[in-house]
Amino acid sequence: MVQSFKITPSLPLRLGWIPYWNLLPLRHELERASGHEIEFHRGHPAQVNRWLAEGKVQLAPSSSVCLVKNSQMEIAFPLGIASTGAVHSVYLGFSHEESGLIEVIKQRQLLLREIIRTGMSRFETDARKAASFIYKAADQLPPLDPELAAPLAVTPASATSTQLARILYRLWFGEAAYEQRASGTNPLGAALSPRRPMELLIGDEALVKRPNYRAIIDLGDAWRELTDLPFVFAVWQTSRKTMSPYWRQKIIEAAELAQARMRVEPSHYYPDPMVTDVHDRPIDLAGYWRCIQYRLGPAHFRGLALFLAMTRCLQPEAVDDQAIVNIMRWESLGQASSGSR
Repeated sequence: MVQSFKITPSLPLRLGWIPYWNLLPLRHELERASGHEIEFHRGHPAQVNRWLAEGKVQLAPSSSVCLVKNSQMEIAFPLGIASTGAVHSVYLGFSHEESGLIEVIKQRQLLLREIIRTGMSRFETDARKAASFIYKAADQLPPLDPELAAPLAVTPASATSTQLARILYRLWFGEAAYEQRASGTNPLGAALSPRRPMELLIGDEALVKRPNYRAIIDLGDAWRELTDLPFVFAVWQTSRKTMSPYWRQKIIEAAELAQARMRVEPSHYYPDPMVTDVHDRPIDLAGYWRCIQYRLGPAHFRGLALFLAMTRCLQPEAVDDQAIVNIMRWESLGQASSGSR
């Protein structure tokens, strides 16, 4: 009789980890299956991105935008943090009455939806050409009064959410308003604006502070309305070219189990004590987790390719040339996955 032996790594996996509630179920499953084999290095998304680029961690669910801003980063497995529609933890908050501005954005979304659908249909196999078409066509829309656009206040904690907010702002209000009040290169222009800013909130802070805002625009919802695609906020990445089959199997299994269980048995993952918002009211983690997706499929990769291509158009100087090749590869991955179904 031949004995089989379990192959385990000789050293712990140095895993970059964002300690937000959206990853709590997955953290639980990873600790249950492989806790003694993993070193969790905790930090906000921007910190984890830096650790991964510097080699301080081997693997992390890292910001999607890093895939075009650092060509060393590679997708480790088809896992991430995504939503199809509202995500609840990434939004623009309005702490004052802005019904007129929000109505303008809603009307703009309807016009942009037609432009984006046309671009995606016309350039179905080339996200770069689709992105270029979208920006050029958006610039042909009737111009808005620049004074109508409130400044955009972003957070340094999340590169991807900040980039998505800037893309949407550029589409809603046009290039001039974007350069003056949202690009990040002209802080004086935004500071001198008489308008109160629309504030980008992410992660646990967004869930806790939601009652502070009179209204919000959920960025996952806005992206879905425009593209009919999921938005991928983070992707499991490594600075190495390959990840061991052992860890690939372990992490994918943990992610699939957590995604299934947090929908049908969310209480299994509830923290003790339960988390509350600024008014000490319980936060609906079960409802929140129903919006979160860990496993990425063809639609996720299509959405990811379009977002990365739009990032490249908006900030070409900040994007590595290798990203062009990578965008094409990830887009092809989504098409191949779709074709194999």
